[in-house]
Amino acid sequence: MTPEQQAYLENLCRILDVPMSTTEPNPGLALNVLARMFLVPTIEDHGERNRALNEIRGNLAPYRQEMADFIGVTAGLAVQMQEFPYWFDHQHRDTDALVEQYKTLSWTVYVLGVLGIGAGTGAAVAGAVEASKSGSVRQGAARATERLLGRGPVLEEIQRRMGPRIGVGRAGVAGAVVAVGGTIAYYSAIEQMEDIRAVLMHRFQEGDMTDDQFREVFGEYIRPQDIKKYWEM
Repeated sequence: MTPEQQAYLENLCRILDVPMSTTEPNPGLALNVLARMFLVPTIEDHGERNRALNEIRGNLAPYRQEMADFIGVTAGLAVQMQEFPYWFDHQHRDTDALVEQYKTLSWTVYVLGVLGIGAGTGAAVAGAVEASKSGSVRQGAARATERLLGRGPVLEEIQRRMGPRIGVGRAGVAGAVVAVGGTIAYYSAIEQMEDIRAVLMHRFQEGDMTDDQFREVFGEYIRPQDIKKYWEM
């Protein structure tokens, strides 16, 4: 593979949450499959999405043994694309809209952090750890919710943190509800920000994003002049 193709594959893997290690037996084939799958969520008809996914993944049939891990990962990805195409909306929205959404999410995360929601509770931290292990923030947030609802010491900590803000009379069940919702929103926002960054980095390297747009999202971490376009690699 050329450096350009390698960079393109790495970005697609980030966007679609596919471990790069699963592509190693045949990265060229993986790139071919993922580049095609990337467009499937834009197909509105459920049946047509299913047909397209079957045709695309059919290219993997002769490589069942060497690409077993990749086949397994893309099988799960195909189900998500077929049943929940709106999960992948970030990939196809206007760049300006994505930049604005990223800035809004960033502010939301900041506000939730100030309120003591999110990583502030032991339950949320435990959920985040499980999220990193499972590769899914949604799963980790769900497990954090179970902890928040099921353990007394956690609820006491929520009441201690949230009570002064919501009033003592509402610090029982209401306090738990507020904290649970905040935790899920917090990690959901972080997940969406990561998704948007991956999509926008890909667009920038394709030449479809301006330096100014790039700075609004990555300005604190990376300079646009430090990132090579695909054709410069």
